Amino acid sequence: MDALIDRAQERARLEAAWERARKGRPQLVVVWGRRRVGKTFLLTHFLRGKRGVFYGATEQAERVELGRLAEAVRRGLGVRASELLGGAFSSWETALRALAALAAEEPLVVVLDEVPYLTRSTPGFASIVQAVWDHSAPGTKLMLVLTGSAVGTMERLLGPGGALRQRPTELMRLDPLGPVEARAFLPRLPPDAFLEAYAACGGYPLHLRSWDASASTSENLYRLGGSPGGILLEDAAGILREELPETGGYPRILAAIGRGRTRISEIANEAAQRVEHPLSVLIASGFVRRSVPIGAPRKARPLYEIADPYLAFWFAVLYPDLPQIEGGQGRAVIRRASGRWARHVGWVFEEAARAHAARLVARGDLPEDLVVGRWWASAGEPCEVDVLGLRGSRTELLGEVRWTTRPLGLRELRELIAKTVRVPDPIDEPRYVLWGRKGVEDAVRSAGALGFSVDDVLRP
Repeated sequence: MDALIDRAQERARLEAAWERARKGRPQLVVVWGRRRVGKTFLLTHFLRGKRGVFYGATEQAERVELGRLAEAVRRGLGVRASELLGGAFSSWETALRALAALAAEEPLVVVLDEVPYLTRSTPGFASIVQAVWDHSAPGTKLMLVLTGSAVGTMERLLGPGGALRQRPTELMRLDPLGPVEARAFLPRLPPDAFLEAYAACGGYPLHLRSWDASASTSENLYRLGGSPGGILLEDAAGILREELPETGGYPRILAAIGRGRTRISEIANEAAQRVEHPLSVLIASGFVRRSVPIGAPRKARPLYEIADPYLAFWFAVLYPDLPQIEGGQGRAVIRRASGRWARHVGWVFEEAARAHAARLVARGDLPEDLVVGRWWASAGEPCEVDVLGLRGSRTELLGEVRWTTRPLGLRELRELIAKTVRVPDPIDEPRYVLWGRKGVEDAVRSAGALGFSVDDVLRP
């Protein structure tokens, strides 16, 4: 089994819940997050060496699912335990009560993977879990783990009016990894090559494991995204299908945003439909982020961006030419999309630079009360600052981020300084910072500015 990377905190929380269960304090743990974030991988590692049952739900009828659960019990606990339970289950309530009985004396962990499938095949499944849990015998040494990739469904089960509200003893949402954490999957890649890999794969462990560190970026893009069956080509549709209704024009809206239409009027024109309600659904599900300039008044017009780097890559680079890729022209598509790809990598680097600025604040390299974010002018001539730092209502830091093949120099610094008159209430001597793929020239630091490379951005 492959090593578990960068889920130490989540593993520790699971182990702590297991210790509580062993002491007769039953645990109901809910783990949720999108497909490919590593839920099953984490729980498979956690189960090693424990008395446990792992059951992965499918989208089949209740009778079939109960039969598969009985087989999982036989596989995990042995034939004798299966025979004690009668070998089969007539209902989910019977099954859950039987599993709780198996934990009366000896600790037992049971994982029900992809619970949203069970809520479809068994109406009221979550209420059955609630009823069994509420009436389980005191001192039962059961740890029941429910997982789901349909984030919206899981959060409705846990939210106001949900059958599982306030029942879990441990809640754990797994999100895709950030670039700093994801670096551990491809440690031998040079920093700039890794950022390109992250820009395509996002923070999904299976995507990152599929990237060939010995091949070029273009070869990986062709193999994984430009070839029929490639994981980067195929996965996006499954991720979206878990969350979004088939009707509503969601792919058209995401495609418009992927093509750089970030204002609501631009998105509506490009998608040729009303977008207010679909956008609210996309924001609630975490696929789209609504951004306003840091420190901006409420009237500031927002921008809309695809929040996930992998999905942003898919819609910006692959989606416009899916038929051509499926028809075997993927290599030509990847070449033709080089401009869109470069813009996408630049956006990912910009996001990473803002996160780096926040880490500089957290570790004391910048003032502890500095709040950083993106800023753009809400009126007048267009003006944008990639990284703006506010102390109170005053601007103390301005930063520029560029993904170029040469170090940034005095020209870029002068362009950044010229924006000072446009930002909110700047102090007399603000800090200026440049983030470049290859760092900055010595003259930039001699002029009193800070400079960072992609290598710096990827350090914890």
